[in-house]
Amino acid sequence: IDHDGRLEVILKNRNAPQLRILHNAMTDIGHSISFRLRGNKSNRDAIGAAITVEADGTRQIKYLQAGSGFLAQHSKELFFGIGKAEQVAQITVRWPSGLTQEFKNLPANHRIEIEEGATSFAAKPFAPAPAIFAQPAPPPQLKPLPSQVETWLIEPLKAPEFSLPDLAGTKQSLSALQGSPVLLTFWAADAPRSLDQLRHLQQHRSTLAAARLKILAVNVDSNAQAARSFATAQPLFFPVLFASGDFAGIYNIIYRHLFDRRRDMAIPTSFLLNQEGMIVKVYQGLIDPERLLHDVKSVPTSAEDRMLKALPFSGLLAQDAFQRNDFTYGVSMYQHGYLEQAAASFQQVIAAKPDNADAYYNLGTLNLRKNDLSQARRYLQMTVKLRPDYPEAWNNLGMIAAQQGRPDEAIQNFQQSLSQRPSYAIALLNLGNVYRRQRSFDQAQQCLTRALALQPDDPEISYSLGMLYAQQNQMQLASDYLQKAIALRPAYPEAMNNLGVLFVRAHDYAKAEEQFKAGIRVAPDYDQSYLNLARLYAMQSDKQKAVDVLRELLRVQPQNSTARQAMEMLQ
Repeated sequence: IDHDGRLEVILKNRNAPQLRILHNAMTDIGHSISFRLRGNKSNRDAIGAAITVEADGTRQIKYLQAGSGFLAQHSKELFFGIGKAEQVAQITVRWPSGLTQEFKNLPANHRIEIEEGATSFAAKPFAPAPAIFAQPAPPPQLKPLPSQVETWLIEPLKAPEFSLPDLAGTKQSLSALQGSPVLLTFWAADAPRSLDQLRHLQQHRSTLAAARLKILAVNVDSNAQAARSFATAQPLFFPVLFASGDFAGIYNIIYRHLFDRRRDMAIPTSFLLNQEGMIVKVYQGLIDPERLLHDVKSVPTSAEDRMLKALPFSGLLAQDAFQRNDFTYGVSMYQHGYLEQAAASFQQVIAAKPDNADAYYNLGTLNLRKNDLSQARRYLQMTVKLRPDYPEAWNNLGMIAAQQGRPDEAIQNFQQSLSQRPSYAIALLNLGNVYRRQRSFDQAQQCLTRALALQPDDPEISYSLGMLYAQQNQMQLASDYLQKAIALRPAYPEAMNNLGVLFVRAHDYAKAEEQFKAGIRVAPDYDQSYLNLARLYAMQSDKQKAVDVLRELLRVQPQNSTARQAMEMLQ
């Protein structure tokens, strides 16, 4: 792909028939769209960002990664094919910083340039592809892909635990089957071949049961009614389970990880697990029950046997260092919000490489996200023990110390992070906020001003500066920075709420009411906007309006004690 979004091909010899075939393929590709990202709060190249594209009823997701080539680096531009769609209905960008942005109705055949935190994007059309031949040749006849593929794993992978309901609503777990081989077969009511597979397995009931093989048929239909009807009408000797969206997503990531993240799991796909719950083989398409029985009886138990089964041909093995990258697998689980599975993957990395600082860092960050501060602190301390020059780990240790009420330790950790990376805006922001809460206003202002110079479009930095000036009763500056934060992030309830409080102090009740209501609209679960709006109405002696606001909050949060106390006082 060249810089104008065109496909360039280099042929050793100028072969006209090959060029005609290539030209036909290029002209039949359909529409596409590409994205270039620029991080602000995140790293500048936005490595680790995820883009979800929705077009023509389909959804695709890609991650911006680095270091994928051997002694090389691929382009940091992400391309999506969107078929015949003239535009993309919606895209979602999840930045490494945690910020999520959505954009709608993007034009096809354009390069889209997005800057983190910006509310708009730049769209540049692709250069037109050159016409190679006026009369294209007929397309070549391609051989169909095989409908059945079997893959033994060189290195088994632990199957994630689950607890799913069966037809009767009873929960079935994977751990309950420990000690027996298990076949997880995925099916859907609208996938006829998967229904044929269930019938095939039923026909071989006696021989499969004699092999002590436990079969779980996992349905992945979004609407389970048709699946329940089929399973009820079809006598099956094995349990039928109904997958949640998370379960299907977890196993789809496993599939993509095993097969180099190229495509989603097709139905039917089945996983053969050994007695320890490790995935040892993957079946794509229909399974031959006789072959399945043979596989169950011949599951390899040593690395040498697994190698012989997994490799497509025999011969002299010159190198046997086939290793799975459990680290990227865990990152993928983490990015999708599957924290337990991500933690298990990072633990596997540590078991194989006890000195892997990145695995400890990811476990620390994961536990920080789960708000398990003691575990997060333990893993992050191990990170800096293994690699003292790890500014992100020192920053996160500072965040934990601040949350646990140890400001002096937090300051030391943030300063350690900044000594290694002076331009680390996140650490400057966090350090500035600790100083602000300690009322060390001069030091807070120095940190936050430096952070803003590094990332002028970061709404959190503007918000913190607004709060700093509010603490010093510099109301105009406070208002200016809070309004800037809202302009940079329109859905920022904390900034809206505190700007409303400033308007109340200035006796501009109409603007205060507008800010509190805006905060409720963008974040219905944020209670402070309701409480302050109720206080404003009470100040204006409009008790009925105040009561109505509190009732609305209690409808959203029935156990909110502050709202209940305020309601009792007003009544």
